[in-house]
Amino acid sequence: MAYSIKKESLKLSKLILLNKNKKALKTLDKMIFFKSVKPNCCSNCAGTGWKSSKGCKMNSRQSWFTRLTELKGFLVAHINGTFDPLNDPLPFQVFKQGNGKLPFMNYSTIPVVNCPGAGACKLYCYSLNSMRFPTATCSWLQNQILENNYFNRIELEVKKFISRPKYSKAEKIDFRLYNDGDFSSKELVIKWMELLKDNSKISAYGYSKSLHLLKELEEEGYKWPKNYLFNISNGGKYDYLKNVEGIRNHPAKRGEFLAIPLGGKVNVLKITKDQRRELKNNFPGEKIFICPGACGSCTSRGQACGLDTFKDKKIVIPVH
Repeated sequence: MAYSIKKESLKLSKLILLNKNKKALKTLDKMIFFKSVKPNCCSNCAGTGWKSSKGCKMNSRQSWFTRLTELKGFLVAHINGTFDPLNDPLPFQVFKQGNGKLPFMNYSTIPVVNCPGAGACKLYCYSLNSMRFPTATCSWLQNQILENNYFNRIELEVKKFISRPKYSKAEKIDFRLYNDGDFSSKELVIKWMELLKDNSKISAYGYSKSLHLLKELEEEGYKWPKNYLFNISNGGKYDYLKNVEGIRNHPAKRGEFLAIPLGGKVNVLKITKDQRRELKNNFPGEKIFICPGACGSCTSRGQACGLDTFKDKKIVIPVH
């Protein structure tokens, strides 16, 4: 079987999660060595160069070799106990500004390993496709270490991010929590919710398959922040919980966000009339809202998935 950086990254994530530090470093060293002898710089080529270049460079700022080496420096400092979470620089941004499909503040970790509710969705998880990008993958691994060991650094990075000139005077800051990844423990759910309570100008939303964690906390009487809504994302192991009391009437639930297979490759930014008709045929007699594919473009008030006005309305997108 061919060596796969994607598979090795997931393996590394699992080892980090289990605190198997020696094996984690050994795995990372193998990844770095592999990319030193096969220095394809990014997802845009396979060692043959891109845009008429003369080939990929191992020392490129965006190369796997460079990014994995930067990640190793952080991992070693973490393992040795020399990382100062309040003062030491990080190799990668914790929060991202976004892009054309997600034009606002967002946060991610490695998928699958940090998604305890993942089920059939692993077969079409778009986050796995994004693991062809070295900066994204390494930043997710960094964030996994931070949220499980140095959450105070995440709290600090939030303060720094929303104090930028673009946000400092804003009354509302849209934030997608876990663009990739999900809540991996009940303790992390609480930490994120408390962070949101302390930063009320942030309007957060997300998609979750960790319904078991959200249900447990609700049944324990946890007080949820008013600035967070979650969408029930289908394809998970805990889909059956969506109709039980702890989830059905959950105060932080927006509703269901459903990925529906249509067959063949679908461009979610250019859904055809026939594809829209096929989506609607899956919900006879129901009114659904079809996601246009680009967050923030669906309504004049912001993303439907983060709005109370869309509470309990099914939002649907083709599997892509």
